[in-house]
Amino acid sequence: MLVLATVMCYLRAALTNPGFVQSPGTSSTAQSEKIASWSFEACLALCCAAALSILDWQRGKEERDGLARSQVKAPKSELPQALGNDIELGNMAEGNCAADEKDVSPAAPGDAEGIQKRRGCIEESEELLQLQPRWCKRCHLYQPLRTKHCHDCGRCVRTHDHHCPWIGSCVGEGNRVLFLWFLVFQCTELGVFFVEGVQGISLLEPSVVLLAGLLVIALFFLMVTCLLFYHTFLLLTNLTTWEHVSWKRITYLKQLPEERGSPFARSIAWNVASYCCGAFWCPVPIRRLASLRYEEDGGVIWEMSEQRGMCCCLRQCGEAC
Repeated sequence: MLVLATVMCYLRAALTNPGFVQSPGTSSTAQSEKIASWSFEACLALCCAAALSILDWQRGKEERDGLARSQVKAPKSELPQALGNDIELGNMAEGNCAADEKDVSPAAPGDAEGIQKRRGCIEESEELLQLQPRWCKRCHLYQPLRTKHCHDCGRCVRTHDHHCPWIGSCVGEGNRVLFLWFLVFQCTELGVFFVEGVQGISLLEPSVVLLAGLLVIALFFLMVTCLLFYHTFLLLTNLTTWEHVSWKRITYLKQLPEERGSPFARSIAWNVASYCCGAFWCPVPIRRLASLRYEEDGGVIWEMSEQRGMCCCLRQCGEAC
């Protein structure tokens, strides 16, 4: 199951549109996106079929084991008492749930008005920087904020992070959360494989092939773990790899102090919501959690505000990276 989850995240991250900006003079890419979606759905169906077959086999094995163990069960006279205890426990749980529902009271309207007033004061105190959008000579379009032209893909990518050779595409606004989940599953998978390999080592007859394989797995595990921690730092600070590495060369960032953090960051919870729920393919109710504004093509409209600074832990992580 872990391998299937890793493969699914990899395919989804590789086939999803990373956030290509559509130039007004070019044709629509809807057909290519549909082909990518169909190929992913086909791979997903195959993975689901394999997972279901494995689950059915395990379920049949558990049923056979249960029939074998049924001969050593308690006498039948104890079954009614056990059933009666289960029914009493169920009634008690239902009573507790009903009591909890009665205790929950709706939020007072005054609290909501106070929150709106505080938000209004913050928005009024922040001075939004009015910057002219950059013109891309290759794509012949104005680039929105946080957009960069990728020379490998030949397109401008929204919220460009980096071009990843692992997935053969860019990591951007549309697939960066999928790439993060791919790193999580990949790191977990490598850790499990390494532990199982260590358990299979025999001190009397050590295998050279097994030891070499464990060394390779350990190197990949170290690399993927470092990459996972780095992207977790970017998640919490609302930064991208391009912004963190090329701060002094980006027009809308080079005049700002780097130690104060990203001008697009708010609270940590808002940064996580905008990172995980800001993609164009997310359902509308989930996208509302981030309270972002979107353009007609589904791209996020990023707005710069006063830098709020980073906590000491995140600042030290940024300096270490």
